[in-house]
Amino acid sequence: MTRVGDVRYREIPVPSTLSDYGIGVELECGEHGDDAASFPSDPYRSPRLATGWIMILFSAQSRIDWAGRWRCVAFTRLPLHASENDGLAPRMYWDEMCDFLSDVNPDSVGGTVTVTQNTSFGSLPSETDAGCEMRVSWSPLGLPDGGLDAGAQVGMWARFIRSTVRFDEGLGSDSSD
Repeated sequence: MTRVGDVRYREIPVPSTLSDYGIGVELECGEHGDDAASFPSDPYRSPRLATGWIMILFSAQSRIDWAGRWRCVAFTRLPLHASENDGLAPRMYWDEMCDFLSDVNPDSVGGTVTVTQNTSFGSLPSETDAGCEMRVSWSPLGLPDGGLDAGAQVGMWARFIRSTVRFDEGLGSDSSD
């Protein structure tokens, strides 16, 4: 699998109740805030950090609800700039995400976009941070032999996550790879 520049990867377990086989990958892109510990981090504390994961699932028996044997399930927490914290943000992020989906059955894509706002009180510094969470699933188009290029699915999700991070001059590039 070709890795996307500026994205950190870590394998994660897939719950055995979801499918017969699967692989999960956690992704992080951007810079940590001053108080950041280690991967994974909270993107709401840094406007230049996005996190997420993708699971590629396989069922030995074709599933009607998947329209085949393969299904991808993904989640991401994205930074939301103050100027984008409005009613248009969910559609904007959904449309952007759909632009990154390739080798996907278009009728199988479904999910939710949630705009969140965290406000600190009490002994914490007074801050308001906004973010966006996306939960998405889709049926990828398989290869002619019935297999799947799982790396391409992970790469596609990584490129989308990376596209949402605003890099400062010198931190990284704004290109896809």
